[in-house]
Amino acid sequence: MAHLPLLTDAEEAIDYYKSQPHSPSDAITAHVIRILVQDGYKNRDIREALGIEKVYTVTHFIRVSQALTDGEMDLWFNNPDRITLGHLRAIAKLDFPTREKLLRKLLVARSPVHEFESIARGDTQEKDVDIARFASTMSEVTGRPTDIRFNKKRKNGTITLNFYDLDDLDDLCRKLGFNPSEYF
Repeated sequence: MAHLPLLTDAEEAIDYYKSQPHSPSDAITAHVIRILVQDGYKNRDIREALGIEKVYTVTHFIRVSQALTDGEMDLWFNNPDRITLGHLRAIAKLDFPTREKLLRKLLVARSPVHEFESIARGDTQEKDVDIARFASTMSEVTGRPTDIRFNKKRKNGTITLNFYDLDDLDDLCRKLGFNPSEYF
């Protein structure tokens, strides 16, 4: 596993940031900003030194870089396609064990940022009792595990019906009014 570069002071961090051939990753940017903050740089100074225009962008990087442990920063650095600044910004104020659990979960399965924001706010995803009963009844009638996800705000959702093999999938499709043999 690769690690973030060892940078000893603000000048070295700025030089490293500017020497990157392409735009540095968010993890590198946060790492550099962490060092700048430790050396006493303020938001305006950081924006000037790194050429970042937006105040809130630097604010997000400062918040995240100050909250994360070195291990979490390395995890982000090594998984930039899975872990984003948005995810980390959402959970930065949570305690270390909770953050680490969420980050490990994120490595296994993608989760949208809004889910992390909900968790950070303390929201829980409670299933509607009627929807849960409907899914249970549907499972019993169809003889297959069934999951229903319902979005109360949008008043829509998804139904997931499990199948056991390809013949079972064909049978399920026919029951839903789709005859696969007509198309394949």
